[in-house]
Amino acid sequence: MRAVFAAIFLTASLLNAQTVINAVTDAASFSPRVSPGALATIFGTHLANNTAEASGFPLPLSLGGASVYAVQSSQNPIQAPLVYASATQINFQVPSGLTAGTANFYVTVGGGNSLSFTVNVVSAGPSIFQDTSNHAVAQDAGAGYATNSDTHPAAAGSVVVVYLTGLGAVDHPVPDGAVTPGSPLSNATGTPSATIGGKNATVQFLGLTPGYAGLAQANIQVPSLANGDYPLVITVGGYVSSSATLSVSGSGTAPPSFLSLLGQVPFVNSSVSYVAINGNTTYVCGSNRIYIINTSNVSTPAVLGEFGDADLAGNGGFCAINFSVGPVLVDIVGPGGSPTFVVYNVATPTQPIKVGQITPQSYTYLNDLSFIGTAGFASTSWFQVDSASNITGQHGDLLAFDLSSELPQLVSAMVPNTAVPSSNNLNVRPNALALPASSNYPNTVYSASTTATGNSTNGNAALDVIDVSNLQNMQGVVRVTVSGAAIFLGFAYDNNLLFLTGNTTGFRNPGVPDFSITGDLTLTTMNISNVRNPVPITTVVTGIQTTGTYHMAPFGSSVFAIVNNPPASDLSGPGSLMIVDARNTSAPVLYPFMTQFGLSGLTAVNNFLLVPNQNGMSIYKIQIP
Repeated sequence: MRAVFAAIFLTASLLNAQTVINAVTDAASFSPRVSPGALATIFGTHLANNTAEASGFPLPLSLGGASVYAVQSSQNPIQAPLVYASATQINFQVPSGLTAGTANFYVTVGGGNSLSFTVNVVSAGPSIFQDTSNHAVAQDAGAGYATNSDTHPAAAGSVVVVYLTGLGAVDHPVPDGAVTPGSPLSNATGTPSATIGGKNATVQFLGLTPGYAGLAQANIQVPSLANGDYPLVITVGGYVSSSATLSVSGSGTAPPSFLSLLGQVPFVNSSVSYVAINGNTTYVCGSNRIYIINTSNVSTPAVLGEFGDADLAGNGGFCAINFSVGPVLVDIVGPGGSPTFVVYNVATPTQPIKVGQITPQSYTYLNDLSFIGTAGFASTSWFQVDSASNITGQHGDLLAFDLSSELPQLVSAMVPNTAVPSSNNLNVRPNALALPASSNYPNTVYSASTTATGNSTNGNAALDVIDVSNLQNMQGVVRVTVSGAAIFLGFAYDNNLLFLTGNTTGFRNPGVPDFSITGDLTLTTMNISNVRNPVPITTVVTGIQTTGTYHMAPFGSSVFAIVNNPPASDLSGPGSLMIVDARNTSAPVLYPFMTQFGLSGLTAVNNFLLVPNQNGMSIYKIQIP
């Protein structure tokens, strides 16, 4: 499995004699966080003088001439036990003396130190070991401990032993680098839970695996499911793992299969990124750079290069292409309080040329950008707060831009009209979408919102319909509200169906630590046969905790993909990719697909779904059963 770990970051490596750390991840699912006592991996260049592997316990503090150190605040460096070392990879155990927060890791080789690499440290960070096909490394306890696979599924009701790392605290701690004894067992102190295919699965045991260092296991009873492959997710003390596939055999009807993996391309991506497609060239816009991906063959996508490092400087965000002029790729660059547009001409898709950079005057916290011809539209959301971070006002604008000269020029902001609630700028607008101009969609923008204003964050979810026929004088048409949700956050449409995601709560008030939404995902359907007068059909409260659901993509046939942000209990955790079947508009059905770090601005095109994540991008074939 070391070869699998190394392959993910090889594209970011530079062959030189200097010791360089490119990434520090957990050793199982490559998440960008670690926890005390867990197994972790460093990827980089010239990390060791030669390849070496620990031969026994306790684990050595040096292998291949390399040592790993961790530093927090003013404490002295702590040396980490090592499992494996090579020039491009080191597997090690995270020192148990670290605490939640951040830590700086560095590698020493031949007396020289690498630059420090800052890593997020969490009290628990469960991470499931997986094989090259993303199958969980799991054994069937009732079938001679056979390894779980498509050919050896676990029967519903049986117990599987799933191997992972990142449990956090245990009731019988084991010294760093030492072998875990068989007695007494070291049980995780954090409350465990698991789901398989979205169904609750009983965790019979969660603790360290005897005979190893840093390795853990979860003994999980498989719930009643039909034959098939399902996402397994393990949660410890509120911290969520990335999912891994578990094969199950059982009676009943299998859930529909909407996606099949076609290709993957590895690169070091940011925690949030967006996808823009220009023919056979795909741009993945992250916080630090924009990757150019050749997607002419979806089974073997390839990185062609990257650009924008100096322009984005860690603050890149939403991007979109306007094909009515240029064409141009527009990237919204933060920070949110002082955003700018950076524009690149992409007439030659693989050779972007920077057109310029412009700041949209005093408007802040731009959320999105969509187009009708050469007109661009963006929404904003921002708060007024007091010294205790209590929200005293919530605001949102709809802005119109002219892109006829490639650089967006602000034309106007919608003027509030107290008699027309849909024009109100006293409500946040976390998302807006311009509908393509046609006889069916006449110069209309939809804006997600809430009726909550001021220091009351309680309200109803609201969809504002805005007439943008006159860019200098945009007019609110109607505000449509539903009582089953407190706020709308994302939406997509398919012919006469508008599908909206929302939440049962508004933004956290007071906004500590980060104004996150803390409630449950809601699903709403509306009939938009009359685009200017959407009619609500139903709202479903899912009971799934999430801090937001802003990213979605329509498949056609009233089926949609959505990305849930992690719950408030695990703000640095993975997002969840789910499928919503809304063919019965009165009863949309939610199907979990996978959980992974960095899931964000996915997009669907030509029956393919492109999904960026923290380690690159995956391409799936869309199949509507």
